[in-house]
Amino acid sequence: MPIEETVRARKLIPCSGRGVAPMWPGKNPTWSYGKKVGVGTALSRESLVWFTLEGGALTEVYYPTVDCPNLKELKFFVLSPDGLEDESRMEQRVQCQERSLLFTQLNTSKSGKFRLRKTTIAHPRKSAVLIRVQLEAIVGKLSDYRVFLYVNPHINNSGLGDTIFRAKYCLDSQGGERCVFGKKCIEPSEVRDCLVAQENDIAMALVTTVPWRKAAVGYAGAGGLSERGIEGEYSYAGAGNVEGIVELAADRSEFTVALGFGPDAEEAAEVAFSSLAADWKELEREYCRQWEAYCRSLDDLKGDATPLYYRSAMVLRTLEDKLHPGAMVASLSIPWGEACGDWNCGGYHLVWVRDLYHVAMAFLAVGDRASANRALDYMIGCLQKEDGSFKQNAWVDGRIYWDNVQMDQVAFPLLLGWRLKRKDLYPQLKKAGDYLLAHGPYSAQERWEENGGYSPSTMAAEIAALVCLAEIADELGKEKDAQRYLKAADSWREQIEALCLTTAGPLADHPYYLRVSSGEPNKSAVVELANGHARYDQRELIDAGFLELVRYGVKAADDPAILHSLAAVDRYLGVDTPCGRSFYRYTHDGYGEPAEDQIYRGAGKGRLWPVLTGERGHFELAAGNKEEAKRALFAMERFANQGGLIPEQVWERTGKGTGSATPLAWSHAEYIRLLVSIAHGRVYDCPPPVLRRYRKAE
Repeated sequence: MPIEETVRARKLIPCSGRGVAPMWPGKNPTWSYGKKVGVGTALSRESLVWFTLEGGALTEVYYPTVDCPNLKELKFFVLSPDGLEDESRMEQRVQCQERSLLFTQLNTSKSGKFRLRKTTIAHPRKSAVLIRVQLEAIVGKLSDYRVFLYVNPHINNSGLGDTIFRAKYCLDSQGGERCVFGKKCIEPSEVRDCLVAQENDIAMALVTTVPWRKAAVGYAGAGGLSERGIEGEYSYAGAGNVEGIVELAADRSEFTVALGFGPDAEEAAEVAFSSLAADWKELEREYCRQWEAYCRSLDDLKGDATPLYYRSAMVLRTLEDKLHPGAMVASLSIPWGEACGDWNCGGYHLVWVRDLYHVAMAFLAVGDRASANRALDYMIGCLQKEDGSFKQNAWVDGRIYWDNVQMDQVAFPLLLGWRLKRKDLYPQLKKAGDYLLAHGPYSAQERWEENGGYSPSTMAAEIAALVCLAEIADELGKEKDAQRYLKAADSWREQIEALCLTTAGPLADHPYYLRVSSGEPNKSAVVELANGHARYDQRELIDAGFLELVRYGVKAADDPAILHSLAAVDRYLGVDTPCGRSFYRYTHDGYGEPAEDQIYRGAGKGRLWPVLTGERGHFELAAGNKEEAKRALFAMERFANQGGLIPEQVWERTGKGTGSATPLAWSHAEYIRLLVSIAHGRVYDCPPPVLRRYRKAE
């Protein structure tokens, strides 16, 4: 196909240059690292872009939905008398505003001779990401340095199948006619350079406010930049893992880079260039004002709200899709993305009911009731199946990604519906409740979505959900329904120890709860773990999930089985890091890097989870140990990175994030609820109906 036919342009003309690049299709694509230091979007629903920052660079940018990444990385190279330096290998720092998602990356050369300062925003009203760049010559002058901009598109959630080309864009074409440069464009200054990448109905255009000296496109891994500068200057590369390199005429210390997005090349370029035409400072102020106004709308907890409280609320809002309100993904990351190719197209940018419930409860805790209601409406309208159960996880439009049943995910919408007093949703909530009655308390997967059986954490959610659903039914005059739900809840509560508590386990000389049980906890039963396929006797596997029995009011904090199990957790799962105490998910967990210098590739060693530190803090508060709860809160604050983002997992040696996923929605939601619980002096998400019913039974 001729290059000219790849766009239907009136103002955009592909360059012929040296033609098609060699070395198709390029090296096997991977994603960027999962541990982000910054994420952002504009609060406006007109701006359909989300950005991530990591390793000194701009990494995945999502468009037009929050589950569709289109970029692996955009970064700078600087050629100085000392050689060519990649900014992702420079000394990196990140600065962020307290009440907006404005991040500034400071990348300093290892020699200390120059620094790149980059501030990134999403355009408040357009689908564009803008970077304000400042090159500072600490030693010498600007002319001593040559600046190159590198981009590796992954359009439409894949690294293969992309097309990239160099193009000229006329800022002043007339009417509906094709602009023929030099005839209809009166001034050469009105013709600008751009790179355009596209796949199917998504296009991305890269433009800058400074002129380009040279530009080339090609296939990733084929070369194109050396200490001599750009080599090849090819103008087109198609159907592969593509990249582009631009040498900028950076004789100005400050300039702006824009990535514009649209359904075709023409619109993407239009968005990019029109974004550059606006005043940067005004766009930055507008972007920040949106977030500042949101923070002002939140409960300040009578002055006890922390910077991380506001950061967490903003991160959670960032994870919501704008075309599918209420669809909030688990993270803007692909865990261990550097080891993942197109086969891992989902990463964590998917919707889980479990994570969405925790996020919705955090929104309620900060006073954002509207977001919580959107989440529940989305759960019911897009994720609930005909039989009343819910999809394991899904794309934002509701298409299933993984399909299995986790009974806690069937229970959580009932708890949220009760919290929000959504009697209008009773028919749908009843379907979920009836599904629990028909299939519970057994679950095909427990909360770590790996193994089936009887799980204390799952049963806690099931029992609490049925009690709350019974209250809704009773208020609607449906007494028979209410009695059915309460009868099952009471029966399951009585069975918890018989189903899940072992008195014959090798981990302690006292009873303790199993992570997941066959229903006969004193007997040998093989559990095959999902990460590494190791096989263990069920009595060798414990986690802290039984603490959910206390959190949801099903059991008292001083229940002997709880305290005995807690001793086993502290012995086998607790670790004191420099940032504070945290916990492994369960004994023999393999979901994590085998070592600090190795990447997770399906089998390894699970690391410490900040979420579990928060859950322990909730238990301590329920047990009357407020100071211990505060220690857990402070640990979670120290687990956050420079950008104020809390990881999924942290290292034992440092307490800093591993390569899994940062930020994790669940981590930020847990932090918010623990802070709010401490401020109120009670566990925020413990349902009073459950507490009333079962405290009487103690």
